[in-house]
Amino acid sequence: MIPTGNPLRIIFFSSLCLLLTGCGGQTSDQPELGTVSGSVTLDGEPLTGAMLVFSPETGRSSMAITDEAGQYDLLYVGDSKGAKLGTHKISITTAQPDSSEEAGGEAAASFKENIPAKYNTDSTLMEKVQAGDNQIDFELKSN
Repeated sequence: MIPTGNPLRIIFFSSLCLLLTGCGGQTSDQPELGTVSGSVTLDGEPLTGAMLVFSPETGRSSMAITDEAGQYDLLYVGDSKGAKLGTHKISITTAQPDSSEEAGGEAAASFKENIPAKYNTDSTLMEKVQAGDNQIDFELKSN
């Protein structure tokens, strides 16, 4: 189910579709991947609907959205789960349109982020993905 009305989510899902289909549909030149799953909490509570992006130093990023329990499984391309081996910068966002700002009856083009910038726009999160299964949990703090 694809959320409607949220430009950030629409952009994410459009990007995810491109990511999953790839450019030529071939994954023969795909790098070695490690599967990555885990959970995301904010102040000890599961973070539902958060977008995670794992960006390697070079190459394609992997993405996921947390479920109602805050759990995620990264997708690389096509039906390939995981992320490229190596160190990744991680961005976690929950940005939603800020409905409190109205302009002529239409929602203003601003987004409300529920978690600190150090986890997304100014991310300080770094993790290493290794061959095999990787369990990477994020315990975020709002202060």
